[in-house]
Amino acid sequence: MCRAGVSLWPRPSPSWTPVAGRVLREALTGPLSGHQVMLMVDDGVQRSLSLDLLLTGLTSPTVLLHTTTHNTDNLSMPPDLTKVYGVVVAVIGTGSPWLLWSPPGWLSPRAVLVLVAAQTCSARKHFQSPLLQNTPSVALLCLNHKPQTPEYSTYSVKIHFPLSPNPEPLTLGTWHPDTFTTYKDLFRDQFQDFSGKLLRVTMSLHDAPLLFERDNGEVDGICARIMGSMSEWLNYTYSLTSATSVWGKRLENGSWDGILGKVQRGENQLVINYFTITYERVQDFDYSISYFTEGFGVILKDPPPLPHWQSILHPYTGVVWGAVGGVVIVATFAYYFVNFRGVYLSLLMSFLIVFQSLLSQSVSQEPRVWVSRGLLGLWLLATWVLRVSYTSNLMAFLTVPALPPPLHTLEQLADAQFRMCMLDYGEFVPEALRTSTHPILSKLGAKMDLVPTVDDSEYEGIEACAELVVDGTHAHTETNSYLVRLYRELGHESYVYPLKEQLYLGNLAFFFTKNTPWKYKFDVGMRRLLEAGLVSHWYSELMEETSHGGKVRESRLPVLSLSHLQGPFLLLVVGGGLATITLLAERLLQPNTTSP
Repeated sequence: MCRAGVSLWPRPSPSWTPVAGRVLREALTGPLSGHQVMLMVDDGVQRSLSLDLLLTGLTSPTVLLHTTTHNTDNLSMPPDLTKVYGVVVAVIGTGSPWLLWSPPGWLSPRAVLVLVAAQTCSARKHFQSPLLQNTPSVALLCLNHKPQTPEYSTYSVKIHFPLSPNPEPLTLGTWHPDTFTTYKDLFRDQFQDFSGKLLRVTMSLHDAPLLFERDNGEVDGICARIMGSMSEWLNYTYSLTSATSVWGKRLENGSWDGILGKVQRGENQLVINYFTITYERVQDFDYSISYFTEGFGVILKDPPPLPHWQSILHPYTGVVWGAVGGVVIVATFAYYFVNFRGVYLSLLMSFLIVFQSLLSQSVSQEPRVWVSRGLLGLWLLATWVLRVSYTSNLMAFLTVPALPPPLHTLEQLADAQFRMCMLDYGEFVPEALRTSTHPILSKLGAKMDLVPTVDDSEYEGIEACAELVVDGTHAHTETNSYLVRLYRELGHESYVYPLKEQLYLGNLAFFFTKNTPWKYKFDVGMRRLLEAGLVSHWYSELMEETSHGGKVRESRLPVLSLSHLQGPFLLLVVGGGLATITLLAERLLQPNTTSP
């Protein structure tokens, strides 16, 4: 049992208190059984009730909140309430109890049951209190008094639908433990229908594939499609406003600027861009379940290709070239010793016979010894495989430039000469990198250059970072999917590449004004969209398009030019020169034995 401070209001007539105590006991042992309950009883009512007897034997975890002050600003969360209890039960008299009208910020229950232990019950006024307005499910018990026999009076159960055009309290019936036996019998979904409510949504249209504007002015993206699907289900309308390009960060006075600031001040109800769930944000905002997981990717320029004249070496690595040379030497000696007792072949002639098969030259003389034939046949088969693999890889390297090994990890990026670049729109990444205790991340933060936003620019000034990447001096970090689409639209896709590792992989969510009572409906709807696979389908579909609605440009195959063929022509010239020198040597050193 927890006690922490209290307010006083007019004391009800004691004759009605036993009835309230009986109904409270029935509610705690009936529909609220098994739920965590925070019980707050009016001081005037509490003096007429035996709470110790009332709470004896309850199977549900129940905490009694006992207060002694009207000022809730200094009322901190009790130390044993590390988790907000699901149901708040308030037993009140007349007047305006502080718990309903000035609830502490940490109090965010799933349901509230208000039991009025007084003859008069202003249901409409109670339903307009901040606590009831900001709670998903609410039930109000009002006394149906009988002047002659008050101890036999009954209570009526009232609810309301705050978004309804006529939000008057509705009566579910007369309280009886056999009628309201379960939680769902007592608490109804107040937001099953939004009744056409207009939701004001803050967003930025420079956030593909989450949000962007097509050429025809239509707003599209994963977040836009989620909002559209939810609006059809919940029956609401929404307006999208984009007045700033700054995401928003918490200031020293505790307020937020940028897009998040509009939501915090209540100018808009929610924001739907790339916002990850962070510790600072969850303190001041409500957030939905995560609909997507992504981090901040890094784009770099491809390293310059190797000289084309080296293309004759590209098909094989140095290890493979060494292995081929070693096998040629072994095959030469093996063929020499196999023919040593038969037809005499010099070591040089054995080498020429073995080597000529690598150059697709036929064997000039068929061996007569079967062992020599078998060995030569195996060697010819092996060289055929080597020739085919070399030729196929050579064709690939002639059409695709050979590049030095790219960077793959953040550690390699931190040690490279590249500086970092990012658009300064209020994201947490630059500050998080700069203050990180991780050596790799702190290195990246020390190399970060921020580019100012330009509101009248098509991409808000992010092109400046792209130019630095194209110049080969910087690596660009931004949300991963947006980076991929951005460089595709700018025409730089063919000579940049993304780092395999991402920075600060996080869960994306919608953010709402604190204590938004209907936020849970978005959780239900978004979970259905995720389980149906629609969000992943939309992502795949949008990533195949440009943000202006056109399909991805087909990449043209490169046309071979003389520069691509430097290696083969060099080999041809060298081979032709060696062949000419060999022919001249044979003519000069070999005596002329031709008969007249």
